[in-house]
Amino acid sequence: MLLINGIKLRPDEDESNLKKLIEKKLRHPISSFRIRKKSLDARKEPYYFYSVIVEIDNEEKYLSKDISIYKEEDLSPEYKERNETCIIAGYGPSGIFSAYRLCEAGYKVIVFEKGKRISEREKDVERFFKEGILNTESNVQFGEGGAGTFSDAKLTTRIKDRYIDYILDILIRHGADPKIRYENHAHIGTDKIRTVISAMTDYLIEKGVEFHFSEEIEEILLNEDRTLYGVRTSSGEYECDHFLLGVGHSAYKTVKMLKEKDVYIEKKDIAIGFRVEHPQALIDERQTGKVIEAANEYFLRYKGEKGVYSFCMCPGGMVIPAMSDINTIVTNGMSYAKRDSGIANSAILIQIFKEEFSDGYEYLQKLERRAYDYSGSYKALAQNIKDFMNNEVHELIFKSTYPLDTVLYDFNEFFSIDDLRIIKEALIDFDRKIPGFIDQGIMVGPETRSSCPIRIVRNEEYQSINTPKLYPMGEGAGYGGGIMSCALDGIRIANAIISKYE
Repeated sequence: MLLINGIKLRPDEDESNLKKLIEKKLRHPISSFRIRKKSLDARKEPYYFYSVIVEIDNEEKYLSKDISIYKEEDLSPEYKERNETCIIAGYGPSGIFSAYRLCEAGYKVIVFEKGKRISEREKDVERFFKEGILNTESNVQFGEGGAGTFSDAKLTTRIKDRYIDYILDILIRHGADPKIRYENHAHIGTDKIRTVISAMTDYLIEKGVEFHFSEEIEEILLNEDRTLYGVRTSSGEYECDHFLLGVGHSAYKTVKMLKEKDVYIEKKDIAIGFRVEHPQALIDERQTGKVIEAANEYFLRYKGEKGVYSFCMCPGGMVIPAMSDINTIVTNGMSYAKRDSGIANSAILIQIFKEEFSDGYEYLQKLERRAYDYSGSYKALAQNIKDFMNNEVHELIFKSTYPLDTVLYDFNEFFSIDDLRIIKEALIDFDRKIPGFIDQGIMVGPETRSSCPIRIVRNEEYQSINTPKLYPMGEGAGYGGGIMSCALDGIRIANAIISKYE
């Protein structure tokens, strides 16, 4: 196979023209091709640039600066009947992909998930969005697929890892659009990721993985030397050879239990802030100079005394209630596959150093409860960004997409004096980069679940440093920050088990 770079099309040209352009570059007819990467360059005259993969005989004679040999790597593990049991707690990205890989390798895999399957979870979330009735066991945070199931399902990551293609191939195999292989800022959309995850679960059930939904881990069972040998759940005790812990960043009860068991845990820095919303057309025009395509993204960062940055940007999406505890307010962002709401949203977050709090979970919950106390309901707090900058409160310049409505609030009361100054400096900087960011935007919050306040420290074998056979993984253990990074972490854990016990 050949990898061909530098094929370009204008935005108004159809991708069916690619075949002719490839044949022109090779000076030879081809039967088919596959897009490897697609990116937009809008700096001058806009063009889409493509890298494509082509099967052709006598590959060597076509090699040039833009054409090289391409070899696909089969990263599937060797299947063996293995007389060992792996228990996985939490079925978000790290749990899903560690279960998938360990199943492929021949281990007995048992998965425990506090929440429900997506088909039932969707009903609970929809009821909350419409009626404000929160199910603390089945919500945006807990259930099949994890928190990423109710998000934009973005697949972007700065990590360079050979297993990224492995992850994408599995997602495509179970129903994701093949475009996620090559889109520059690939996403699946919350509506589509749910069907993909459900299909993956069904596949794993067929392959013998044992699932226990609506069953929470309540205690880890340790020998006298602190080696983990099993778990106790809300329904009974189960023994295992390896315990993979991927419960997500909102599993307060689990972390409390681990602390009581003296598992070594340390604090880490977190971030707090709010969601900003803007007309998507403003972002599209500011990012490209003209509206070439809808639903453009942005990535903003300000380096002051503390970092302030955009996070989880959802083009054409909506701001959603993301709480898992009653009488709290937590916001997050979500987009459907079409990204067609007309409103862009993103978190704007400021660093909170670990020295600023004694217990990160208590610190965050206090903020979430304080927001609820002000609102008196699950309505989110909201303010025009311009008013925030001027210490004023007026009616919103447009209605937020947040489904449970909003109450006007002055976010100047939410942050410390020093953090307020830094945030406002950052917003002025963001407005220089995206003119209109201040005058044409609103802010909705608070956003408090962007990162986990703890890290369950592990050794080179990915096990807890003082509790053998406990494998902390993913965002809730302090080792991930999105679908791809958490999925990769789950694969690393699975690979460590497979390689050690071959």
